[in-house]
Amino acid sequence: MAKIIVSCRFQKSAKDMADLIRYMATREGVEKLPNSKRFNIASSQQHDLILSVVKQFPESKKFLEYDDYYAMPTRENANEFLNAVAERYADRADELKGLVSYISNRPGVEKLGSHGLFTQFDMPIDLDTVADRVANHDGVIWTEVVSLRREDAERLHFNNAEAWKNLVRRNMNEIAKAHRIKVEDLEWYGAFHNTTHHPHIHLIILSKGQEGFLSEKGIKELRRAFGQDIFRDEQYKLATIETGYRNQLKEQLADQLQKIQKRQSIPNSDYYLLLLRKIRDEVQQQKGKKLYGYLPRKTKKLVDFALHEFAKDGDLSEIYAKWNEVNREKLSLYYDTKDKPDVPIEKNPELRSLKNMLIRTALSMNFNAQMTVNTARIGFLFSMLAKQIVSIAGKRLDELNKMMPLTDSKERDKIREKKLAHGQKEGADSSGINEEVYDSQAAEGILTMLDYLISLGNQENEQAVEESNAQPSIEYDFDNAYSDYLNNDDNDYDDNVDDEDEEYYGLSM
Repeated sequence: MAKIIVSCRFQKSAKDMADLIRYMATREGVEKLPNSKRFNIASSQQHDLILSVVKQFPESKKFLEYDDYYAMPTRENANEFLNAVAERYADRADELKGLVSYISNRPGVEKLGSHGLFTQFDMPIDLDTVADRVANHDGVIWTEVVSLRREDAERLHFNNAEAWKNLVRRNMNEIAKAHRIKVEDLEWYGAFHNTTHHPHIHLIILSKGQEGFLSEKGIKELRRAFGQDIFRDEQYKLATIETGYRNQLKEQLADQLQKIQKRQSIPNSDYYLLLLRKIRDEVQQQKGKKLYGYLPRKTKKLVDFALHEFAKDGDLSEIYAKWNEVNREKLSLYYDTKDKPDVPIEKNPELRSLKNMLIRTALSMNFNAQMTVNTARIGFLFSMLAKQIVSIAGKRLDELNKMMPLTDSKERDKIREKKLAHGQKEGADSSGINEEVYDSQAAEGILTMLDYLISLGNQENEQAVEESNAQPSIEYDFDNAYSDYLNNDDNDYDDNVDDEDEEYYGLSM
């Protein structure tokens, strides 16, 4: 459930706007029910009136107050919802006389003589002058409400008019842009209502110059601007975590593509090579920049499909699931994401760089290269062999030294002279040990070690094959798989975002 609600309506006729302005500016209090009745079930009058209201104003079902009433239909929540409808549709209340009667006759409404209207600059505001100014405006007038839950308003200090006034002033450019109005032509008035459960502001927006226009996209821009401002600390934290997962996705795909380029044995490597080859063949036929954003739609679809298939890799899939989890939490600050499915990775504009990574790899690959020898494995075997030779030689030398009789220096000199007189080399085995026997023993030890290392290599290869077979492989009937993908593609995304902007999406939603 969204934490911030922005509702927008427009009026082409301003005849009732003066009354709305006065209501916004002077309505401060709300009905306070006795504690004993707060949690009583809503009365039949309230229930019938709410049914009538939501039928007349179906957009009111999106109010936070309606969510509360739907979850717990108490008298207090019913009052909160009906108050909200009365405020936000004050200019149309004559369409629902029962609501007008209920609002005007209920006890406990405070009516103050002063007003709480504010605007862009801190100056005295004459309520009647503003009411007449708005009522006589001959263009479109927007009436908007921005609402929070009480717990968020208290926690983030949006429980006073000053905070809301500064919020609107900080977002003047965003408000003007959303309404397609020049900033210098924007005129607005606001009032803060500190209701029990959902503190909110009312905004009146109009243009002093060229007529504006507010689309569904503009409403989303407003909600995003207010949401990012109000929840900016939470947004920054979540965006930082999200960026970390995005970097992990890039690193994981880059590592996978590097292994494919080196022809290392990985699951479905032949299928991935086929996809990259098809990307290369398509992209090479195109003129201009070899970037995803500049490719024709047909080629983009092929790259999308390739990323879709690569993303079936277990590690990539797991990281993207974590990214989606954080993204959902981030968007839930001002969107209801409960029933919306995750965006497929190939349709996520924040991950455009993964597509360009596939394109760069496909264009740089030599598809005629043979499977490479695992140099790391060979180096390991030679290292083990060298260590074993040194170990055997060292042990044998120790044995020979133990067999040599201990003599003093004079005796060693005499023995050396006798060896030289008999034509023996210095350092020969004086105990009669045959050097050929030693050489034979050393060679036998080396050969034994080689056999052992080879058997180890065979065991690791068999284990690698078993692990490869244990992982599910993608059946690569490319034509049928690609055809099914195109048939199921809903095309519900924008593929015309500039590649230069791809790094900034994580902080913009």
